[in-house]
Amino acid sequence: MQNTQRKLDHLVSVRGLAAWLVVFYHSILLLQVAMPQLPRPVIGLIAHGYLAVDFFFVLSGFIIFINYHANFFLNFRHNALTFYWNRFSRIYPVHAFMLSAYLLLALAFLYASASRTLPPGYTAEAFWQSLVLVHAWTGEPTWWNVPSWSISAEWFVYLLFPFIAIFFHRFIRHLAAHLLLALSIFIAVYSAYTFQGYESLGAATFKMALIRAFLEFSLGAIAGSLFIHHHAFLKKNRVATGLLALVLCIGVYYIDIPNYATVPFMCFLLVAFLSVDNSSVSKILSNKFLVYLGEISYSTYMVHYFVYDVFKAGWVQDPRQVDAAPLLASFMAVLALSMLMHKTLEIPAQQYLRTGLFKHFRTLVGSRS
Repeated sequence: MQNTQRKLDHLVSVRGLAAWLVVFYHSILLLQVAMPQLPRPVIGLIAHGYLAVDFFFVLSGFIIFINYHANFFLNFRHNALTFYWNRFSRIYPVHAFMLSAYLLLALAFLYASASRTLPPGYTAEAFWQSLVLVHAWTGEPTWWNVPSWSISAEWFVYLLFPFIAIFFHRFIRHLAAHLLLALSIFIAVYSAYTFQGYESLGAATFKMALIRAFLEFSLGAIAGSLFIHHHAFLKKNRVATGLLALVLCIGVYYIDIPNYATVPFMCFLLVAFLSVDNSSVSKILSNKFLVYLGEISYSTYMVHYFVYDVFKAGWVQDPRQVDAAPLLASFMAVLALSMLMHKTLEIPAQQYLRTGLFKHFRTLVGSRS
């Protein structure tokens, strides 16, 4: 799988670019004030930055499927628990660290601010829900590090993934089955949002979190299964897939239909296209710096809102008067903290939890048996 990962570096890069689109999206009001000269198409792109989360869900389903799909047919219990531990070690250390940072920020609001009060939503109940990664399961807004709602939603899907993999193994083998399941999921997404009367994917971020994550992750799993079992089909239809993804991407801006009718399909096609693309587009995206942005994208995603909150509290007296220099400095702080967290926390903690702690646990169990 390491060779496959090297071939898919361009997908890693796109994940990094999507993470930065989310960063800019959360600062869009400040950006419009500080940099009124930004072209309208750029502002339009940033205004749709919340849809990058849909790409994250689809890409996550793809990557996890191609890496773990064959692990659950023998010794299901052991391999499922190993999978859960691997995913926990991947997401939880950074999540816990940022939750601790927000706890310190809350204490600063409580004891050092002029109001001596906590922001709305900073409740003990919400904190404990975030601590155990179920805060997106409640349907209520997330306050303790807002972007972590999607991590909680993904954790929900991770718990289901071993069963998803077995379902694919037993029932989704032929090409027609893949395409029929993909069509069924598109219909399910459209029906779920239409039935609730929502106008877009962002209209009910928290209430629809688990449905959105599960269905889009499943689309990624279909793309992953096509990549493994029907690679030739993807290669043969690569150009048509890429063009259709581009048309849908443009349509998000110019076609007046709900984005839940186009964006999941667009993300599915984009991942399917990039998984087999070897054109100049993928070569550009395989640039080492862009790949590195993708490698640190989880830390970027998790730290940026904290920087945004601190920046607003400390430097923004009037949101109608924001200078460009400190705002750009906040983006540089996000990049620097992402690099630092990735190197000193994310990777070491993941390695320790997967190797050192497991090894110690096995030694301890062995000594008692």
